[in-house]
Amino acid sequence: MYEFEAIFALALLFIIIYFVGSRQNKKLSVKYAKAIKEHMKPHSEFVGFRAYGRSGFRSLCQLKNEKAFSRIEIAVALVDRENLMHYPLSLLTKEYDRLVCWCFLKNTIPSDTEILPKGDKKLHKRIVSQGKLKEITFTESELSDSFTFLAANVDFAKRFLSDSNVQRSLREAKNFVKRLSLSQHNSWVHLIAELKDESLKPLLNLVLSCGKALT
Repeated sequence: MYEFEAIFALALLFIIIYFVGSRQNKKLSVKYAKAIKEHMKPHSEFVGFRAYGRSGFRSLCQLKNEKAFSRIEIAVALVDRENLMHYPLSLLTKEYDRLVCWCFLKNTIPSDTEILPKGDKKLHKRIVSQGKLKEITFTESELSDSFTFLAANVDFAKRFLSDSNVQRSLREAKNFVKRLSLSQHNSWVHLIAELKDESLKPLLNLVLSCGKALT
């Protein structure tokens, strides 16, 4: 008897979490989509969206002719709030809602550059082990305390990082950036970041300021 009640209660809890979590993710998707459209519309000829299951969406921004980027593709990936197991596991996995941007430049990037959070030793070790980039020093104390800078061409990286708009945007987004990459091969700026209500605007400003600095 008690086993049946326990199973019933657990099943009911799964159902409740599923519907509540799904509703929360839907509301977040709508809110983030509206914020992206509002922020990117002044810079774009077209801003479109495509649902990505129950846990996010993709956005395509075709930028205006005078902009450095031809297009920016944005992915919003939300954590699995409709899954009951997400909540205890998230204490270990440290999951978070994620923003990923691929920003395609009209011109080529002279050199690969990576900007990583200071505390991400694992990612730093993996990139350094490839032997293509080397760590560079940066005199701006607030940024050097928050990030590690790696580059194939030190002179180019220092010119890029000396841009006042890039510095300001990095300071404003420093608590959310997980990786910012400039790829010579792909000719894009690639951003991976933690998505919150307060992080979306600084993160979009960051990639836009990178585009201005690379023109």
